[in-house]
Amino acid sequence: MSQQAEQVKTSMGGCDHNDESLTRNEKLVVDVLSREDGPMKAYELLAALKDKGVKAPMTVYRALDRLEAKGLVHKLDGINAFVICNHDEPHRVQIFLICTNCSHVEEVREHDVANLDWNTISKLGDPIGFKAEATRIEVRGTCAKCQET
Repeated sequence: MSQQAEQVKTSMGGCDHNDESLTRNEKLVVDVLSREDGPMKAYELLAALKDKGVKAPMTVYRALDRLEAKGLVHKLDGINAFVICNHDEPHRVQIFLICTNCSHVEEVREHDVANLDWNTISKLGDPIGFKAEATRIEVRGTCAKCQET
């Protein structure tokens, strides 16, 4: 089993991709994303799932929406793509390092970033009465592998 597949299994409470709480289409999307080394766009997922009988884009989008709500998948707004969540615990702060050359994505754990925790971020809106619910930070740059070439 790949490292990402193991992480998905852990984040699903130790369940495998056949977890009964996931629909067939959700399981298919998780399986494809967990085998990828990087983010995938919805239409790339659709192409990868055509041989499994998934033909409509809305089928993929619905599965992605539900997986995101369950915390198993993250949408990267800046590149309009999706990745498997690499955390095994709930988190409100999502931080991603995205390589602009090869599109490799690393998810940074909230507690690995000093002074950037949910309590700090959620209070940013207090002066104007804004109630924060979650945040996603996307940092673009060049990964170590691309810097070597």
